[in-house]
Amino acid sequence: MKILVAVDFFPQTEQVLEIARRMAAALGAKLWLIHAAAPEPAFKGYGAGARCDRKQIADEYREEHRLIQEAAEATREAGIEATGLLVQGPPAQLILRQADELEADMIIVGTHGFGAAMSLLLGSISRTVLKKARCPVLVVPAGRPESV
Repeated sequence: MKILVAVDFFPQTEQVLEIARRMAAALGAKLWLIHAAAPEPAFKGYGAGARCDRKQIADEYREEHRLIQEAAEATREAGIEATGLLVQGPPAQLILRQADELEADMIIVGTHGFGAAMSLLLGSISRTVLKKARCPVLVVPAGRPESV
């Protein structure tokens, strides 16, 4: 069994990972941890500032890659097979595409709990994944108690 777990390194990420690890242990599943990095801007400007912008973006990608690999390593140390993936682009589309490519049996996503108004303005990654996924989706709500 393959479970794709979307992580964004917000405070609730550890709760999502804990639930995913428990599911994987119970089902004998492999976890694919995916983080969608922001797409690189098409235009960075001219002059010295452009070089600084590129360095800042590269530093952010390196940090996000380090974080996703640490999460995968912690999962493996817990005895669960795991792979960390850093992909670039719109999160919902990337999650759905990766789930299809990996032939995932389940997707696990978290919510931020921003509320209805914010969700209407920004859209909801978890809502989009839930609506368009071809496999079951487990949505972990924000603000779950620490005793998961």
